[in-house]
Order: sequence, then C-alpha cells, then structure tokens
Amino acid sequence: MNYMKCQHCTEYSALKSEYLTFCDHCGKKFPVIYKDWLAHHPDGNLDAFGLENGISGEEFAALERRKERKAHFTLRKKATLAFGIVCFVAVLGLSFLYGPYLMAFFREPRVSPTLLQADQWRTFKGHLIRIQTPLSLRPESPDDRPNMRRKAFQAGGRAEGIMIRMEESVFLAQASVVLEEAAQRTAREMEIKPGVSRFSYTSRELQVDGQPALLQQGTYVLQETSPVAFQSLVFVKGGSQVQLLVTHSADDPAGKQTADKIMTSIHMN
Repeated sequence: MNYMKCQHCTEYSALKSEYLTFCDHCGKKFPVIYKDWLAHHPDGNLDAFGLENGISGEEFAALERRKERKAHFTLRKKATLAFGIVCFVAVLGLSFLYGPYLMAFFREPRVSPTLLQADQWRTFKGHLIRIQTPLSLRPESPDDRPNMRRKAFQAGGRAEGIMIRMEESVFLAQASVVLEEAAQRTAREMEIKPGVSRFSYTSRELQVDGQPALLQQGTYVLQETSPVAFQSLVFVKGGSQVQLLVTHSADDPAGKQTADKIMTSIHMN
C-alpha cells in the first residue's frame, strides 16, 4: 500500500482505493487525485499513481519510526529539563535557609579569642631569635641536605585555626647569606607547594634589635578552599637563616591579631 502526503497538514493518508480525494487528517483535497491522473495516464494503475505521487509502505513505516523516536527523545529532554529546574529551585531554597550554616561548616576554623589572653603565652627560644607564642612549638625531624642543616619547629594546625612554624637553616659552604635572596627563596618554596594557587604578597624591611629582617605578608589558596593569610619573617646572620611563618584564615580577625602579636614579639638571643 502507498501513502499520499497532504500539502496542507503534511500528514499521510493511506491510498486504499482510487476514491481517495480528501486528507484523512485535515479534510483538505489532494492537489492530484487518481481520477485526474488517470486521464493523462490511460495505461496507469493505482500502484503507479501511488508511487509517482506518494511514498511506499516501507518508506511510511520508516518515517513513523523516526517520528516515534523523536517524540520519545523530546519527552526525555522535557523530563530532564523539568528535573533540573526542580533541583535548581530546591538548591536555591536550601541555600537561603541553610547557606550561612553551610558556609560556617566548610570555611577554615578560626582562632579562639582566648588565645590572645596574656596568660596563655610563653617564650620559645630558637638558635638566633626568640618569640612569644600562645602554643608550644614542637621539633620536627631534621631535614639535612648537602652543605645545609635544617631544623624546624611547629605548633597549631587546622583545629586551632592557626599554624606557627620556625625553620632554622645553616649553610655550611657559605660564610654569609644574602637577606633578599633568602626571602625570595622561602617565598618561592611556599608558592610551589602542591595545591597552592593565587599566591601573592608584599615585602618590607624591618629591624630586629637593630638587625635587618624582611617581613612578607600575603595570601594564597590551598586546594581551592578558603583563602589563607600568612606572615613570613626572614632573618639572616652569617651563614644562618631563620624563617618564622604564621598562617591563618584570611577572614579571621583574631588570627590576624595573633599573628601580629607573634611578629612584634621577636627579639634576638
């Protein structure tokens, strides 16, 4: 069986007999009907008419299958879009209701204001300098390298909201260390640590009991979390170098006050 396409509604009607004159779907008359066609093709028949002016049954079946697949695909797209809209509205609503609590949960811990109380502070004495600190610095395993001896002491961490670290390096093959070069080297070591991005800082020279030192203050992002603020003081004497590093959450006022208090407490031994 062949099928005729309506020029008005584009639907197909089955050519069941020579009397098909109007579309089965919209009722409009076909521009060419079998009776008129036969007048110009006296030797023709219904099948020839259908093949010349319509499509075969196989072609019609293929069109119907494509139409059905397209309808299913459109339905899936609509369902996916509806689901996405529902999820977006739900997330938006939750963000209004619980946003502040979620932000508090995921942001970096903050320094407790009690850490600033004077009775919590004690003196830590290194090889070249001593500081006042609210936390006890503990030694790490020595990191000795060719022509260099390095010791490190550290206190605090994520739970306390602040980290205090002192590194002392002795360069065995150097009689003296250049302050600017040492400060640039320590900053570079911080910047290239895994997970560190958006590293920036400013540097200024200050005096520690009359001796020059460089103070670097800046921020960086670790593992794409909240920004971290840091203060790094570098001091050199002969072939020795000391770095005092304090880090805390960038939006923590108590952390900033604690870091400032540690840095202003530095004295030479």
